[in-house]
Amino acid sequence: MNQLPQNPLFFKSPLVEESCGAIWLKRALILWAVLWIAVSVKFLLQPENKSVYPCFADSSINWWADRNLYDNEVYKTGFRYSPTFALAFSTFAVLPASLGGILWTALNISLLVLALRLLVKEIFPGNWSRFQEACFLILSLAGCTRAIWSAQSNSLVFALAVFAVVSLKKERWWVAAFLLAAAVHIKLWPAALALLLMARFPWQLSARFAAASALLVIPPFLTRPLPVVLQQYQNWYGLLTGPYRTLRQGGLRDAYTIAEQFGTHVDDRVYTLLQLGMAGLALLWCIRLAKISNSRQTYFTGVLTTWVCWQLLVGPGTERLTFLLAAPIASWALIVSFKEECHRVLAVVAWLMLIPLGTGGVERLLLPVFTWSPAILPLGIIPLMVWQVVYVESHASVSEQELCQQDNSLASPKTPQAA
Repeated sequence: MNQLPQNPLFFKSPLVEESCGAIWLKRALILWAVLWIAVSVKFLLQPENKSVYPCFADSSINWWADRNLYDNEVYKTGFRYSPTFALAFSTFAVLPASLGGILWTALNISLLVLALRLLVKEIFPGNWSRFQEACFLILSLAGCTRAIWSAQSNSLVFALAVFAVVSLKKERWWVAAFLLAAAVHIKLWPAALALLLMARFPWQLSARFAAASALLVIPPFLTRPLPVVLQQYQNWYGLLTGPYRTLRQGGLRDAYTIAEQFGTHVDDRVYTLLQLGMAGLALLWCIRLAKISNSRQTYFTGVLTTWVCWQLLVGPGTERLTFLLAAPIASWALIVSFKEECHRVLAVVAWLMLIPLGTGGVERLLLPVFTWSPAILPLGIIPLMVWQVVYVESHASVSEQELCQQDNSLASPKTPQAA
């Protein structure tokens, strides 16, 4: 009788699956490398075209010249980051614009890819195959490309947030505190994530985060005269609390945009109350997460998702490019929805609205037909929020049922064996 050769290729063996997964993972990483090469070519040919890199570099130059970093009417850089960030960016600003832009992009892409892989390895619940990780990297790439192309700092901020969460999971409190503080010194809104995490780890994180934030204020004082640095911080505070705080730019996409597109005027004070109210709901949800999540991975994933959803829906200064934050979260939800057959429609709708339909090119194509198309991006946050709540609550109920079954089995008397 003929027998099939004992070759693993004839079977759906774990060895074959692992090999195929490794190949797809390599392909995904190559795609990220191709993105870096494409951005590098753009920096060589047109270093200032559709890029915020000149804003960062010019502000570092202004720092060393003792010029006001935040006089946007004179320098027109649009700089609104901390003096510490302006000082740190000097490493790139001293280089030619093309080389500095290439290295800046390399830093952002490498840290973001590392953060995405850490999410799969350390944070996301469940076991992930290499093929699923490759799919996650490719789906995330689709949503991150536009922001990386513009040399935005959002990828760096998201990477620091992920590194901080991984450090908290491993109880490296000081490392987490400094990572969160560094993210806040780039853009202030990661402070919301720090507050959500401090609600869960008040004794371990609060004092350390405050100390780390204070320490990162010091480096600018070591480089320029004291009166100049104090004035820079005063100018930064004035920019953040002045008329610029409520100025509505064309690229902003948030809940205010939804109201605008559907013909509703929202007073600034009412919108501030909405932001605070949503922040309160986010805090309550994260407190509930700590109680019902069956693992630390579920808790940290839920906190990251809650922070991203709050920031993109009602957070300060949410632009179209800020939605890079949503790409990894929406891609995770999409993969898990198919992997665990959990409310696929919600996850698919969220991913489509946040990534392909929410891009500027698609938005402009839809605008003649759907005048409300600028609201697609912020509206996409809603199904993502709903999916997260349903996913976590359903897993919590399953865990409770399993615990009840275990308790009942332990409490039930053993049947006596027949003689």
